[in-house]
Amino acid sequence: MRPVAAEYDEHEATPWPVIEEAARSGLYTPDFAIQMTIEPTGLLQAVVGEAIFWGDGGMGQTLMGTFLPAAALFGAGTREPGAGSDAAAITTRARYDEARREWVLNGVKTWATNGGIAGVHVVSAVTDPALGARGHALFLVPPGTRGLSQGQKFSKHGLRASHTAEVVLDDVRIPVDLVLGGKDALDQRLAAVREGHSVRVSRRDGHLRTDQTRYRSHGGRSRPCGI
Repeated sequence: MRPVAAEYDEHEATPWPVIEEAARSGLYTPDFAIQMTIEPTGLLQAVVGEAIFWGDGGMGQTLMGTFLPAAALFGAGTREPGAGSDAAAITTRARYDEARREWVLNGVKTWATNGGIAGVHVVSAVTDPALGARGHALFLVPPGTRGLSQGQKFSKHGLRASHTAEVVLDDVRIPVDLVLGGKDALDQRLAAVREGHSVRVSRRDGHLRTDQTRYRSHGGRSRPCGI
């Protein structure tokens, strides 16, 4: 990484040969992402990340940034195959087309690591604007999906070998089962929120469950009470 870092930084180019070598060595694979997740000390990712970023910060971001959507998959997905930091301000919308059993996504994601060139995009979108941040869901958008494109690529002061760009979603249609966790679980969660519950989704015995807490007003503050 270090011998070619200056060249990729100067040209703001994605270091494909470095990525391919990382994949061959096992540092850029789904298996390694799982290994980092289950490693009991929690130190593996930190040690590997420190070594990679010593090689070059931009290349490190290119390699390690891929595991951010992977974390979303692990956290919100089922066991079956198949806006920046201000999450509450997300404007990307997901509408369900009942007749075609498809989700329709519209919006623009900005400052996305590997945006537009990633093999798979994990997109957070609002399914019910009336619920604000509690109406969010995560969607899996496969490569080559019609309406998915790369927008502006950003020029940065640092991490220049890390591809950062807009992801444009223009009437992107994906099958119903590409909402992470499944539509039934999403509908259950949204229904609970509409009834005034705070919902925490957990996985027990391989099944998604919701733990609900109703909020009551106490002197101008909302406090949880068990139900």
